[in-house]
Amino acid sequence: MKQWLNRLLRRGSATPPSRRAVAAQRQAQLQADEQQLAPATAYRRNRTLNSRQADSPAEISERQVAHQAADGRRRRWRWLTGGAVAVALVLLLSWYCLLAVQVRTPDTASASHAAHYQQLLDDYYRAHPVERFLPLLNHQALQADFLKKAPEVKTVQVEPEVPTRGVLKLTFRQPVAQWMSGEKTYFVDSQGITFEQNYFAAPSITVKDESGLPADGGQEVINRQFLRFLGQTVAQFGQHNLLVTEAILPAETIRQMAFQLQDKPYRIKMTIDRESQAQVQQAVLAIRHLESTGQTPSYIDVRVDQRVFYK
Repeated sequence: MKQWLNRLLRRGSATPPSRRAVAAQRQAQLQADEQQLAPATAYRRNRTLNSRQADSPAEISERQVAHQAADGRRRRWRWLTGGAVAVALVLLLSWYCLLAVQVRTPDTASASHAAHYQQLLDDYYRAHPVERFLPLLNHQALQADFLKKAPEVKTVQVEPEVPTRGVLKLTFRQPVAQWMSGEKTYFVDSQGITFEQNYFAAPSITVKDESGLPADGGQEVINRQFLRFLGQTVAQFGQHNLLVTEAILPAETIRQMAFQLQDKPYRIKMTIDRESQAQVQQAVLAIRHLESTGQTPSYIDVRVDQRVFYK
């Protein structure tokens, strides 16, 4: 009985544990519980909630195999894509790197001279081999080269047709007048360029050059003002049923012209510094007056405004 009372007294006199001790005990219990959890279900620090480890080495191996297979497929697709791009580049280069060019002309008359133009193109490529690669072809330089050697060619265009072969497309100058200088006869187009080879019908107007100025093929012997004046004068004489058969450049001048009319033994002297319409009207009035009086002059001069001279 006495011993029982002593134990009861000691239990009642024992002090309760402190808060720090209770907290340490709880922390120890939590650590023990975490150690009992499986490593596969535990979350690592600085990882997302979805970044779980595999439950087993077998699961880890399956995922590695799947990732490796996906990587392999991506590598194969990259190789296939790179190969397709390489093949496309090779085809593109073979398309533009023209090894042979055929000449295409607009009609059979010019087609008979295709070998000549082919030779001119080959000579140009021989002097500029890099320009066989079509993007590097300088069409302006090629045009200038043809203007020197074949001035009847108006435009030059090289285009791809099939891989490693292209086509040279040519257009030719259409003459508006024949130009006679010395013993040579040239044709003149609307730009004033002279050339000797004509694939169109011969023009009805002949310009006889008596100025003594040199004229060579491919040279601009007359400007647009001259050609415009020539065309307007021919058209306005035609409105009065007068046909111009010849235009003459007098000696030592390029600002004056003389026109020869059909069935008229005299020339009409005019200047390109005045409008052709006024000069044509003066010439028509003078022709009618001279014919009514039965006179036949050697020339009629209408270069001065509102004045007509004849001899």
